[in-house]
Amino acid sequence: MNIKHIKNAFGFAFAAIFFVGCTDVESINDVDLNQTIKTDEYYAALRKWKETPGLPQVFVWFDNWTGTSPTGENSLRGLPDSVTIVSNWGGHPKFELTSERKADMEYVQKVKGTKVVVTLFSQNVGDDLPDKEIYHEAGTSSDPEKVRPAIKAYAEDIYKACLECGYDGYDWDYEPGGGMGVGPLWSNKVQRTIFVEELSYWFGHGAMDPNRDRGDRPMPEKRLLFLIDGEVGIRTGMDKEWLSYYVDYFVLQAYGGMADYRMTGVLRDMDDWIQQGIITPDEIVRRTIATENFESYANTGGGFLGMSNYVYKNTYTVNGKPYEIDQLIGGCGLYRVGFDYAQGKGDYDGSPEYYFLRQGITNIYRNFYDRMNAANEE
Repeated sequence: MNIKHIKNAFGFAFAAIFFVGCTDVESINDVDLNQTIKTDEYYAALRKWKETPGLPQVFVWFDNWTGTSPTGENSLRGLPDSVTIVSNWGGHPKFELTSERKADMEYVQKVKGTKVVVTLFSQNVGDDLPDKEIYHEAGTSSDPEKVRPAIKAYAEDIYKACLECGYDGYDWDYEPGGGMGVGPLWSNKVQRTIFVEELSYWFGHGAMDPNRDRGDRPMPEKRLLFLIDGEVGIRTGMDKEWLSYYVDYFVLQAYGGMADYRMTGVLRDMDDWIQQGIITPDEIVRRTIATENFESYANTGGGFLGMSNYVYKNTYTVNGKPYEIDQLIGGCGLYRVGFDYAQGKGDYDGSPEYYFLRQGITNIYRNFYDRMNAANEE
């Protein structure tokens, strides 16, 4: 990566120094990741850089997580420094973290500034949490007055569980058309609409708004991320009445490659809020992350490198007038990123680990700074 592309971006003098280094994941072999292997100044710059306004996200689902050995396929510490959001996904317990996983998570959060979220299917009220009598009150009912108390309690309890475990947010894996068995929070329009609303009081853009009417709900203790992945813009899609403008990131399972229809589908799901002036089409693209499935495509990279270079260009109609969109995708990512750890494909930028992931990291941030600098020069 050429320093000239980024050294003047928004006056972040540290960005050029950091960006060149952070795209190179340190060699994992014979390195004790329990020890800090870079300077405090480097990590301070890394954390500050991850707070850059409008920075695209690099998101990964991490499933082979033990935290017991400092290797890139088992430890969050072994991921490239520039990964911004990692999700705990897989068959192990989500809210009963071992001491090793907890320490591994705390390291990347505090030292690298990486956000760690938890992915849950949440098909039924109460899934993945200790059972409560109130959860059973919703059943399969579509009566808002009947189901809201149960869903309200569940959403708050998810927040409390995330807070207790130390997560930085919640990723709802919403796939009602995926043939995986469909609980009422996926299939019942009333229940899923209330679920998104209740989650928005605890996670996402609206959770900490002091001017928002929260009813009898207390203010959250801290700001946590709200992600929705799965059937966003395709199949069932997000219902237009969802309070989806409070969601931080829409994560597309764009497995096999990102196409314009996927981004257009997200805009379609969000159209009512666009027409009301609550959110712009550009902002929706900036909140959208395209991901590839490395359970299937690790050997070739699938469409991941295209996702990391993806720019959505289209004309959208807002209140009868044309709105021109020319916007870099809000992020790129991988499902089951561990499959990219040690592929034996030689090296990229001096290191063999995470061969495709690090190329994608370079692509998306090069594009981000190139476009930023071009806009500043106009």
